[in-house]
Amino acid sequence: MKLSHALFALTAVAAAALTACGGGSAPGTGTTATAQSVAVQTYITDNLATDYSKVWVTIKKLSAVDASGNTVTLLDASAAPVVVDLSSLVSVGQLMSTVTIPAGIYTQIEVTLGNDVQLVSPDGSTTTNATFDSTGSDFVFTVPVSLDTSASGQIVLDFNLAKFSYDPTTGLVTPTIEAPKPADAFKKFVREQTEVHGTVSSVDTSANTLTIDDARLGGKVVVSLAADAVIVDETTGKTLALTDLVANENVEIRGTVTPGATTADPVTVLASVVHVEPASSQATARGEGTVLGVTGSLVTVSVTEANFLPGSNSVVVDISSARFEHGQASDITAGVTVEFRGTASGTGSTADIVARSIDVQGAPSAGERERDPGLHFTDLAGAVAGAVNPDGTFTLAVTRTEGPYAAPGNYTIDPTGAIYREGSASCLVDGAKVDAVGPLTGTTLAARYIEVSGCSGQEASAPEPAASSSGG
Repeated sequence: MKLSHALFALTAVAAAALTACGGGSAPGTGTTATAQSVAVQTYITDNLATDYSKVWVTIKKLSAVDASGNTVTLLDASAAPVVVDLSSLVSVGQLMSTVTIPAGIYTQIEVTLGNDVQLVSPDGSTTTNATFDSTGSDFVFTVPVSLDTSASGQIVLDFNLAKFSYDPTTGLVTPTIEAPKPADAFKKFVREQTEVHGTVSSVDTSANTLTIDDARLGGKVVVSLAADAVIVDETTGKTLALTDLVANENVEIRGTVTPGATTADPVTVLASVVHVEPASSQATARGEGTVLGVTGSLVTVSVTEANFLPGSNSVVVDISSARFEHGQASDITAGVTVEFRGTASGTGSTADIVARSIDVQGAPSAGERERDPGLHFTDLAGAVAGAVNPDGTFTLAVTRTEGPYAAPGNYTIDPTGAIYREGSASCLVDGAKVDAVGPLTGTTLAARYIEVSGCSGQEASAPEPAASSSGG
């Protein structure tokens, strides 16, 4: 059986110009970096599988092998493997790591995956537990590449699900991993995202940013706060101000990546929620998905992203004692996208989460509702009517609404600061099909998330490789 038309790419992005390292060990390599070294960023992305609605895999390690057989580590997640639903990364580049490696020619990429694979049927009713190999806890796949970092530091590994196969007799999935041209892969990214885990290095209240030291992302990650951003102390549950943060505090942040003008520029992350964690926090089950139904305080969520293998299409999230970062309990209805954090119990179809926090994507925070009680969380879908106004707003002829606060008709959409889940601002032309989510006041919606159907979006979401690139 084929896992058709799905693409999973691990993308290493590096500066075309070599940067001085200043000595010391290259992160994750265990070797001494020379004056000629390259800062490498690793992304993952994929296309959409049609045989299965979700394909869950676990990434443990990524390594590059040079022409002399020397190995350097691009990502070591052995202690805390990265769990990925490949179908959730449609046209999305997820930043996984940034490391500095010696300049040279690399001929192989070794991808270490957990041996378990979970395949969810299109209707979500069944989950097949498969493996890559008949024995062992890890599976290593070697991909031949031709990467000369003096010309280009970009490489894309395509987990081509169209060429994957699953044998129900043996229960084995046979993967196919390829190396397409980086320029072609980057043009498919319409959004880039990442998780930041580390300690606060500095805070800039005038710029509304904080800098985080993250071992995986190379340190000194600049995090910008979205207009509706919420900072939460996980120990007390209190909402904090940026001025409350101090150096060396542990934080966890999830947001959208904005690459610099060149690959030498620092990558910035736009965050809507910042979690300040205790020094030794207990393991937290984190996930995101679409609400399927609500029974009292129990919310069934079709999980699309998680830090654990869910074992089935959905999990039950108990929100009875949860803190809401954006939104409130009345906002949680079928079709709404939520993120949850809490404690997991059970496995597979019996898995459930006792949530400590819930984030309703696109909904106003408690502080915003206090300042403006007229704000209502709403989802509007329709077509752009006319040209975009000089101030960036546009008229949306709405044909579908979610929630009791809106009816079909014309609405003004303010896209300032919105995250584009599909498409980009350039896609907002007369007649374009748009779904916008955010707080509604009267007939004006301040969009937090926008999808523009059928528009490829950010053609230049990452720098183009040098003309003489030999990668991929």
